[in-house]
Amino acid sequence: MKFEIIANSRSRQGTSEARRMRREGLVPGVVYGGNKESAPIELDHNGIYHQLKQEAFHASILTMELAGNTEQVLLRN
Repeated sequence: MKFEIIANSRSRQGTSEARRMRREGLVPGVVYGGNKESAPIELDHNGIYHQLKQEAFHASILTMELAGNTEQVLLRN
């Protein structure tokens, strides 16, 4: 099963900014690993919420679109 998620880069960081994002219906996250620097991202809450209900989503390699580029990613904590 293929799962696709759409992420946007974010410039807001910190606890209070994360709270504001959650109130706006966004989920903060970070993409890291490989030979690239870590990149803070934001995801749509409703889209990710419904995918998290599927058990296969947790164990699959996901296709993430970020800034027009697609990458293969794994879901972690």
